[in-house]
Amino acid sequence: MPLAGPTTPTRPGARRTVACTAVAATLLALAACTSSSEPAMPPPQDPHAPTSTFFATVDVPAHSTVRTDSDGDLWPSAWADDGALYTANGDGRGFSTTAPWADIVVNRVEGTPETGLTGERLAAGHLVAPIWTDAHQYNRKPTGMVAVDGDGDGRDELYLAVQDLRKPPSQHAFNDAPAATIVRSDDYGRTWTWPEDGPMFDDYVFTTVMFLDLGQSNGLAGVVEPGGEDFVYAYGLDNNWRDSFTDVVPDPVDLYLARVPAAAIQDRSAWQFFAGTDGEAPVWSDDVADRQPVLHDERRVYPTLTVDGPWDSTVVAQGGVVYDAPIDRYLYTSWTEFTWELYESPTPWGPWTLFEHKDFGPYPWYGQDNPDGWVNGGYAVTTPSKFISDDGLRLWAQANWFVGAATPEEVTTYHFALRPLTLTLADPDAEPFEAERGTDLAQPGSGSGAVLVATHAHLGRLDAVVDGDPGTHASSWNASIKDRDEWGVVWPQPVTIDRVVLTPGPTDDDGGWFEGAPALEVRQDGAWVPLAGVRVSPAYPEAGPGDADRYTFSFDAVTVDGVRLAGAPGGSARYTTVAALEVLAAG
Repeated sequence: MPLAGPTTPTRPGARRTVACTAVAATLLALAACTSSSEPAMPPPQDPHAPTSTFFATVDVPAHSTVRTDSDGDLWPSAWADDGALYTANGDGRGFSTTAPWADIVVNRVEGTPETGLTGERLAAGHLVAPIWTDAHQYNRKPTGMVAVDGDGDGRDELYLAVQDLRKPPSQHAFNDAPAATIVRSDDYGRTWTWPEDGPMFDDYVFTTVMFLDLGQSNGLAGVVEPGGEDFVYAYGLDNNWRDSFTDVVPDPVDLYLARVPAAAIQDRSAWQFFAGTDGEAPVWSDDVADRQPVLHDERRVYPTLTVDGPWDSTVVAQGGVVYDAPIDRYLYTSWTEFTWELYESPTPWGPWTLFEHKDFGPYPWYGQDNPDGWVNGGYAVTTPSKFISDDGLRLWAQANWFVGAATPEEVTTYHFALRPLTLTLADPDAEPFEAERGTDLAQPGSGSGAVLVATHAHLGRLDAVVDGDPGTHASSWNASIKDRDEWGVVWPQPVTIDRVVLTPGPTDDDGGWFEGAPALEVRQDGAWVPLAGVRVSPAYPEAGPGDADRYTFSFDAVTVDGVRLAGAPGGSARYTTVAALEVLAAG
């Protein structure tokens, strides 16, 4: 389904590169070119800055890396006892090139991202689920799936949550979801049944249902709570599956949780809703009116989009929640039209903490054949438990997109599409990484495990700052008026450093520079703080682009697990560019 949304032109390439007026032969000679300066005070903190300290590094690629021969969006999934992954898509043909288009399709997928994925279309349209609301205004959308042997016959049943979602050509298309139900298959997705007396959820309450992925056949349910092995757990949103762009219903800002006996999933009266805690134990209520959110997040992204804006979207949306057993963590993968919002929690009911905010930038997005870069986020992000590595630190994130593609027939990933999500755990006892003085610890080849971080990298070109090519650069331009830009590096263990070298990228009439020397901030034990006693050479200009090739930020040796330059971006378009970022070991 093409989501309704703006299509913004990409920003033209920079037209003017500032010439250097002094080239230093060595880093020490830079100090002789012009006077040293102190960095400015850092600008206000980013409201989207992750607050979790559970992970040391989080690596989210700028685009999908594994494609499949399929068609459609959303793709909630479940890992069944037969070893296959079952998944349902909206608006497409599923894993078929000849079958007719349908608003919902169920598929069977075999293989892994590493070995290759193949799929089969099983059922579609009215054979999967009914439409409870006016069929002229609404169609079916899959939101969650679980495989579990609830009837004890030795074979999994598949349960699929399906909502009614407003369809085009209404101005409110995709902006409200008034009803939902759970359909069941006893033959691994080929035929489906449902309660006949109406939707299980209505009146816009809990109508986006996402089952908690507890591994193959819901096999890890016993870790949730005493007696949990008898239950299936599901998260829900009210009103809509994501921000309601036309505000025909309230935007979702709360994530709710429920449980139901595995033997009674289609019995609405058997559902219980999380209603708070008694000490550390969850309290469950039969009355949906007693439900309490497990996550409340009122953040909004892109309130100052300068082209076809503002967007101003809330961040709680249909995605997926998976239990990552090797690291004993629950992960909720949410999204907005332009970002991913990733949360972690020690329990299904929280506390949920943001561990990554990935900004893919505004439309249009481009595919792998674009010479200027390849970037896409996507809808309804999930991380199927089947694809989690044995150590729990490598997952495969599924997301797909259509609207805003530069050339939709060539570059979208409007299919079951994956990319690796690579994590490292924070370890307060980790030994510092040893390196010779002057080693660039930002380089992938340094062995430091460096992961680059930035507010945003236009067209996904973040690696340009460490590619060794002075002719390439990364830009933070995202058609948004920003108060803060960050460029930096984080590591899975401490490193000892004494210099950061910034090579500016090209500037344009509307930006490309920092307004004054950016502050240097360091991360120690997961907390970011400004570093005092930093000298900048040559002096960074107070306003407008500078004319130096490189700026060296030097300081007394300090042991950190992250470092970044943070400052107010300059120009009317409020962005910065970086051709190279070096972080030098103190030895």
